[in-house]
Amino acid sequence: MTSLYGPIALAAAVIVVIDGAFVPTAPPAILHDGRVAAPVDLIARIADRIEVNADGTLSATRGERACVARALPDTDPQLVDVAPLARCLGATHVGFDRRTKTLALTFAPSRAVRRPAPFDASAPQAPPTTIFTPEPAPPTPRAIDTGSPRPRRTAIPVFAPPPSLTTPRPTSP
Repeated sequence: MTSLYGPIALAAAVIVVIDGAFVPTAPPAILHDGRVAAPVDLIARIADRIEVNADGTLSATRGERACVARALPDTDPQLVDVAPLARCLGATHVGFDRRTKTLALTFAPSRAVRRPAPFDASAPQAPPTTIFTPEPAPPTPRAIDTGSPRPRRTAIPVFAPPPSLTTPRPTSP
């Protein structure tokens, strides 16, 4: 027996894409009062650390950013509004496509690009390691032409012709 609420639940399901990669969650993210709500598992993928407090709030940190969100009431498992929390955690782009029901989140790389430290000659250096690279085989030596070829010294077998060929032919008168 199938449930009547199955198609309604699928209609409310939202696809979440983080930095260009589809992120599946169980249960899936849904539309709740016009906002995308997702389980805490999805927040764990975008935050470095998550704590669920006794008062029902969720504390999430990413890098130096710390954010607090309240779980939606009467949801099991707990669902959290994704967009405000993602913006607080440093999302550079939060976009929702109503036609495809897709929430796209983009975050800046967590590491800053910086120049390497200048070379310090007084710092301890590791000795170079030997890498074995086999040498190619030497080429086959070329034949040296020393003049006229020598005769073949191997015996060549010779067979006698069959007797029918050795008999003389009759001559006609």
